Amino acid sequence: MPLKNNPTIADIKTSINPSARRAIPWKNAPLIVGTISTEAGLSHLSNPPEGVDVAEVRLDLLLSKGVSPEKIQEAMAKKELPVLLTLRTREEGGAFNWRSRQRVLFFLAFLPFADAVDLELTNLPRLGRVLRSVRRAKRDLVLSSHSLKRKLTPLRLKRLLTEFRKTRAHVYKVVGLARRIRDLRALAEPLLTLPHMRLAILASGPLATASRLSLPALGSRLVYVHLDEPAAPGQPGHDTSFTLAGLRNFLSAKKS
Repeated sequence: MPLKNNPTIADIKTSINPSARRAIPWKNAPLIVGTISTEAGLSHLSNPPEGVDVAEVRLDLLLSKGVSPEKIQEAMAKKELPVLLTLRTREEGGAFNWRSRQRVLFFLAFLPFADAVDLELTNLPRLGRVLRSVRRAKRDLVLSSHSLKRKLTPLRLKRLLTEFRKTRAHVYKVVGLARRIRDLRALAEPLLTLPHMRLAILASGPLATASRLSLPALGSRLVYVHLDEPAAPGQPGHDTSFTLAGLRNFLSAKKS
């Protein structure tokens, strides 16, 4: 029976035992994070590609494509690498406008299968129960902030980093719109001035791919690639190769 457009926790009918927790080697930065957003991509959890350090299970995208929650849990229970659980709203670049309670219940149902959880900074007031459960379960936390339609000016970025410091996390992830090289420079500045803060910084927009090529060299802790299909515009595949001659297309400033 197909899932409803807005799945609920009642769609999980059976009890599946999660596998043992796997440690994420945060010190081996930059870590390669491979996103999974399709049913076919779930097979990578038990047979991961070489070079991928962490698998990100995009629960919102999987559910939006009709993949059953039980099938996702079954795949996560057979994982052969650490798993980062992510469940985004539309404002965060996700697939659903979740009711807060249902989103919390899905987080809690999948937390035992995950090794880390990605929570959006602006949603922390509504996800206090999830954050407390992450702490109790001794799962790692990626605290993220997405500015997909508006540039992060130096002032906005400074205020964001101040807010980040109020919540302890293993990595603080920033995604900001970058249409021009100066936008990318603004995003890169904290990597140079705050190297101790464990930042992962990426760009959305025309220079999204360029940010994945350049910012890890400046200290960005995470590189996101996809294991099945792009979970965000400009996200390369785990097996993507670049030629020197072709780099100009990714590193040149483009107009929106």
